[in-house]
Amino acid sequence: MKESFYIEGMTCTACSSGIERSLGRKSFVKKIEVSLLNKSANIEFNENETNLDEIFKLIEKLGYSPKKTLAEEKKEFFSPNVKLALAVIFTLFVVYLSMGAMLSPSLLPESLLTINNHSNFLNACLQLIGTLIVMHWGRDFYIQGFKALWHRQPNMSSLIAIGTSAALISSLWQLYFVYTNQWSYGHYYFESVCVILTFVMVGKRIENISKDKALDAMQALMKNAPKTALKMQNNQQIEVLVDSIVVGDILKVLPGSAIAVDGEIIEGEGELDESMLSGEALPVYKKVGDKVFSGTLNSNTSFLMKATQDNKNSTLSQIIEMIHNAQSSKAEISRLADKVSSVFVPSVIAIAILAFVVWLIIVPKPDFWWNFGTALEVFVSVLVISCPCALGLATPMSILVANQKASSLGLFFKDAKSLEKARLVNTIVFDKTGTLTNGKPVVKSVHSKIELLELLSLANSIEKSSEHVIAKGIVEYAKEHDAPLKEISEVKVKTGFGISAKVDYQGAKEIIKVGNSEFFNPINTLEIQENGILVFVGRAINEKEDELLGAFVLEDLPKKGVKEHVAQIKNLGINTFLLSGDNRENVKKCALELGIDGYISNAKPQDKLNKIKELKEKGRIVMMVGDGLNDAPSLAMSDVAVVMAKG
Repeated sequence: MKESFYIEGMTCTACSSGIERSLGRKSFVKKIEVSLLNKSANIEFNENETNLDEIFKLIEKLGYSPKKTLAEEKKEFFSPNVKLALAVIFTLFVVYLSMGAMLSPSLLPESLLTINNHSNFLNACLQLIGTLIVMHWGRDFYIQGFKALWHRQPNMSSLIAIGTSAALISSLWQLYFVYTNQWSYGHYYFESVCVILTFVMVGKRIENISKDKALDAMQALMKNAPKTALKMQNNQQIEVLVDSIVVGDILKVLPGSAIAVDGEIIEGEGELDESMLSGEALPVYKKVGDKVFSGTLNSNTSFLMKATQDNKNSTLSQIIEMIHNAQSSKAEISRLADKVSSVFVPSVIAIAILAFVVWLIIVPKPDFWWNFGTALEVFVSVLVISCPCALGLATPMSILVANQKASSLGLFFKDAKSLEKARLVNTIVFDKTGTLTNGKPVVKSVHSKIELLELLSLANSIEKSSEHVIAKGIVEYAKEHDAPLKEISEVKVKTGFGISAKVDYQGAKEIIKVGNSEFFNPINTLEIQENGILVFVGRAINEKEDELLGAFVLEDLPKKGVKEHVAQIKNLGINTFLLSGDNRENVKKCALELGIDGYISNAKPQDKLNKIKELKEKGRIVMMVGDGLNDAPSLAMSDVAVVMAKG
């Protein structure tokens, strides 16, 4: 049995790898993958030996909180940014008190210094107060770190908690000797505690921002899914939750509403926006017997459909699941990092303890407490220098710097993995509509059997009444050629075919039709050799015969500069591939025009995903460039994903 869920409380790769190791040792667990970035886990287990509740209990024993869904974070009085700002302020305050005299004794009042310009008792107490405030803002490190240590799964938080706690205890111990006048001054580590906590808090804040961005993508997809639907029951329509829909239910779909589950039209017809599936801007005509898919949008008519899948098995849910699985899967380099982190923290703790014991024995001083203090300093030093290590700080800091540089160039990376692999890419897969092309059909040419301006005027007057994306292209072309508008009446729309109206033509009111070839019963022909989207204009002679007056050929043009950019990519020795939901002729024409090496047409999300998998299995490092929901699974599965915001 396979299950997916979320885990709260993970702070580093040692946490996620610790959960994997602990559960992986259980005989009933076949496979377990935990993603720190997504706070998620995918598990495959023997359902005859255990259940998800028992697995949750095992994870809770490790000190983490497993959940089926991500809970909204509780609003706190201070936001994370405010907490971080306060931590920085008090850290600077403690550093000023402890280090200011080293730069220049005049920087501190004499009341805070000893005769030898060391921190006196009052100074140390002020440092202690500032340190306790910073420790309060970083208390999660202590809660999670000691809890993980208690469950024998030490992580980076454990290292921070032990190191800073040891530094605090050492400082308090020396402060006691100063208070009892046994020592004139002490070597305090208050500033070390503050600096360590603040640096790591900065790193964690950057890391959390990256995590939130990754999770927002998933949540945005889930928001596209309708929550309710209209179910027909006893000739009445009632609103029901989508999760309650079962196969065989009859649903009514209103204009402008999204399809709740996969199904089949049983009454009526409509034009559906399937761009979330195919990426194509043109609505798709659907009639009785045609299949419809969850997440697609009904345009302007209502119809009845019969559910053929429940919500869990419908198309949109499958897309979300594919994205989740692709994002949660780990690359080999990630597994290597997990292995390193699993031994890093215990090794550092062991080395620190060993150093403490060795220095306690070898320090040539007769006073035990002096020996103990020196050994403790060494112990703290080993832990302190290990706390803000590359695993905890350098990576998010490098991401920040790289993202700042990239953002100035109009590039935005999701994580370090994308940055790392971008230089290795040897295959780029493109979506077509909206990525390489503008996504808005424009008139390429006009074929007319009457005066051109008259044809444009007829088409402009009628298409002005339509919101169809093709109609907008024709109207825009007519405006550019100053085609006048005529009065129209008796406007009729035949969904999926075209639009007609009575218009003044050659001195008489005639029914003029604008639409695809299936909208006409022509008595004449137009010789058109060009590829593209064909829209005909004709006059209705009677109910069974039409006279074609002309035709528009439209196409979705490539964006400016795309051909040159593709050529530059190929000059780098990178293979290019085009995946599109458009028809074969249009995709082939686009690929040839732009010089792209290969293409697949009529591609659904699963087809695109399968092609990405195929390329990766052949050892290719794949970059996917797309812009729509239909590209989301492929973008998640590719080694590097590029989402086109605009242009």
